[in-house]
Amino acid sequence: MRALRWILIAAVLLYGGAAAIVYSSQNAMVFLPPARALSNCTLPAGVKPWAYHGEQGLLAGQGGRKLLVFFHGNAGDACNWRYLGVNHLNSLGYDVLVLEYPGYGGDARVPSKVGIEAVVAAAANWAEAEGYQQKVAMGYSLGTGAAAVFAQDFGAEKVVLFAPYDSIYNVAWSMGMVFPRALLNTDFDNVAALSGTETKVYIVHGNRDRVIPARFSEALAGQLEAVGGVVSRQVLAGVGHNGLFDSPRFDAMMQDILED
Repeated sequence: MRALRWILIAAVLLYGGAAAIVYSSQNAMVFLPPARALSNCTLPAGVKPWAYHGEQGLLAGQGGRKLLVFFHGNAGDACNWRYLGVNHLNSLGYDVLVLEYPGYGGDARVPSKVGIEAVVAAAANWAEAEGYQQKVAMGYSLGTGAAAVFAQDFGAEKVVLFAPYDSIYNVAWSMGMVFPRALLNTDFDNVAALSGTETKVYIVHGNRDRVIPARFSEALAGQLEAVGGVVSRQVLAGVGHNGLFDSPRFDAMMQDILED
């Protein structure tokens, strides 16, 4: 019995130590910012730097009345999406604002959920000041959490989520990080954020996604529909995490979504 007691004590101490490491280092585990500064991004014609209240991004458009706000995925930056507006979405009548996160794009701040929420607020306040009458929130991977917060806190005509999760906590749990939810202060819970909105949610996921498997968007869609949400979900055969934006598939999907 004494040996069993010491084994249990050791197990508890090991678990507690691992939990402490996860709690103290989770920002570094969740966020993977590249080193490139947004100021070093070579911009195509029709795209200009955007800055508002200390936040940064890229804007493509001619001052129309419809705005699509885009939040990129992890390990990427706004520069990766500099062609999103001029090559794809401006022709559908939307100005496109690609947001950058704190700690990304040469920003000296430490990446955090609070920082991303500040970016969301800055984008929403700027769009309001500019007089945009219709706003679409669109996110990819990590950025689906920011898009959901945008819709929850500021409203959107539509929410478009590419490779979304139900929550970061559930993704982390599936990777073996079996710790209490209270320890994850960087969690984005898309179910909670979108359950209280009346905005239609469009989901696009690849069935070969190994980063965020499609079962997470299936869980998201099912839970939103269970509380009366309106969800359209497409699962693309043979597509992984990074193949969702291939043209002409992407252009046709976005036209169907934005004109729905």
